[in-house]
Amino acid sequence: MTLLAIVALHESGLPIYKKFKKGRERPMEPLIAAILGLAHELKIGDISHVRFEKADLIVLRGFYDKSLLIALLVERADHMSYTWGIYLLRKIEKALGKLPDFVNENMEIKVREIAEPFFDKFRQIPDFIGESFTYAAQKFGPMFYSSLFLILYKRFNEDPLIKLVRNPKEFTIELDKFLGEESTNHFFFEMFRYFCETYSNICEGIDVADVRPALKRLLNTVRKKSKKQATEAVWSILEQVIDVFIAGEVG
Repeated sequence: MTLLAIVALHESGLPIYKKFKKGRERPMEPLIAAILGLAHELKIGDISHVRFEKADLIVLRGFYDKSLLIALLVERADHMSYTWGIYLLRKIEKALGKLPDFVNENMEIKVREIAEPFFDKFRQIPDFIGESFTYAAQKFGPMFYSSLFLILYKRFNEDPLIKLVRNPKEFTIELDKFLGEESTNHFFFEMFRYFCETYSNICEGIDVADVRPALKRLLNTVRKKSKKQATEAVWSILEQVIDVFIAGEVG
């Protein structure tokens, strides 16, 4: 999977930062603003990603400040490219705080310091989500993975793992309908077990069996709290895991 460009902008269309992997920079801000404006006029919700013939454009709105937009131009939008965007969004929001009504050079410098090195580091992040999901599904039976993926794909009309990282509350509730809460808890436990066995440096010193109660509490938070609280809980974990991969502490 290839990351082609990163763009940060104010929702008004004012550019904050942009970087293309190759070639000259092109003005993407008007396109993003136009798509958002059209979605608003048609009352069809916020943009998630747009598919073009040769690339996809992912757009994420600020978690705390909705006027911040982070866009990634990628070879193909999937759950890992969404995870890249979520990671960058969290780091950039922490660096910028609440956006003013204007864009200044200091904002561009802060975003550049976060985003520019990412072009060299994102390949250090393995598909730990897809690997763990596949392992857990196969533990339920040889035909279970394809059946589950097909059911969830039809429900969400997209890669189910995109829904998992973008809206963990909706994903978990839908999985509950298919498996029941206890089996869903076990499913995520099997995902965690695989993750710890595969990336033991991250889980060093952790007894996997002891994690089950904490995982159950996390899933109860995802189920019972607001969408924003559920998303924050999961995104915080993703950020911490990716921090370790990018630091090169996992072989």
